[in-house]
Amino acid sequence: MRFNTCNYSVVIDLQSADFGLHQNQIAALERALERIGSTVSSFTDICALKNGILRYESISLLPTTTGANKQKVLLVLGNPSITSVKHGMLFYSRRDGGRHGFWSKLVRAHLMGPVVEDTRQREADSRRARLLDDRVSPHYSVGITTFYSFPTPASDDAPYCGSVGVEKIFEPILKQIRRQEITRLLAHPFIDGSILIFTRKSLLKHFYKTTGIKPAHWPIRGEDSSGEELARMLLQGAKVKTSTTPLLF
Repeated sequence: MRFNTCNYSVVIDLQSADFGLHQNQIAALERALERIGSTVSSFTDICALKNGILRYESISLLPTTTGANKQKVLLVLGNPSITSVKHGMLFYSRRDGGRHGFWSKLVRAHLMGPVVEDTRQREADSRRARLLDDRVSPHYSVGITTFYSFPTPASDDAPYCGSVGVEKIFEPILKQIRRQEITRLLAHPFIDGSILIFTRKSLLKHFYKTTGIKPAHWPIRGEDSSGEELARMLLQGAKVKTSTTPLLF
């Protein structure tokens, strides 16, 4: 895996000692990927499986440098959508092309100012630049990443959508996948000193059980999902202190 501040590549040898998938399991995974590709044509541009080697693109939005007097906040979503990876922006748009409500909630939480452009792509480009250059807020440095790096369709009626879809696709090796993803999260220096917030409670529990670090939970939808609730959580949020001691999974 190579780090980048935005899109990055993941390569997994499914037949290696770490994963050890058999040919019939790889064939099942290949069929799942073909189903996704049949509904989202751009999927084949960012994901490929050949000779037991899985390669795909993912995305994180993490500032490379942060203001000395700013509080770092790391939001961990479930997994990226294919559209997010394609356009280089998480929550690029709603299915109808409108602006995703996630961003207005961050504005109401005082994590960032509003970004309004005449097209979604220009808006995404402007918001990405502000996030990566640490220009979204005078008080907060904001990073946004995902627990699972694998991209899936965003639509609920598409096959293998969301983080639940990731867990279904990788069910035979889910423990190894989670271990790899948690290692990635802990390896990035932005997490150290951040208020860590997960949007999926089930993934928060996996992270806590493995690391002993307990993030806050802020759901994107439903009860307690408002920007005002997120602002309240930030005022009482505990900062993450990572250790240089390797984790024993």
